[in-house]
Amino acid sequence: MENKSIRASGKAEHKGNWRFILIFCLMLTFGYMGGIYWLSSIPGNIDPEEAGLYGIISWTPPALQNLLHIPLFGILAWLWYRTLGCWFTNRRVPLGLSFLFAAGYGVIDEIHQLQVPGRYASLTDIALNALGAVLVLWLLNRRKSLSR
Repeated sequence: MENKSIRASGKAEHKGNWRFILIFCLMLTFGYMGGIYWLSSIPGNIDPEEAGLYGIISWTPPALQNLLHIPLFGILAWLWYRTLGCWFTNRRVPLGLSFLFAAGYGVIDEIHQLQVPGRYASLTDIALNALGAVLVLWLLNRRKSLSR
């Protein structure tokens, strides 16, 4: 028999485990952000033949690298939405904050790339980061609206 207090509004509101879930979501989100930081720390002037793991990035065409910003920051927005959903019952607040955090981190990431040899900041990348966040959050909001 399922405990009805656990699934009050479609979200898991675990009374005893909410701290664990929150910490897990935060660790996952910050770990993912660390992965983005690592990717943006790869120098832009690497010889593809001697790059090892970095060679995968250097073999990827620049146009595809730019387009990959969309899913990369869309996933980040989704992670923030899942994390912030633990705190707020009104779903509009996590949607807005998730966009701000994901798009804001996209701006910070581009500023960070200014310090990496062979890399540069791009307004196009910032726009693609924000687009990825908007698309995923729009899909989440639409899915929630349709399920009502």
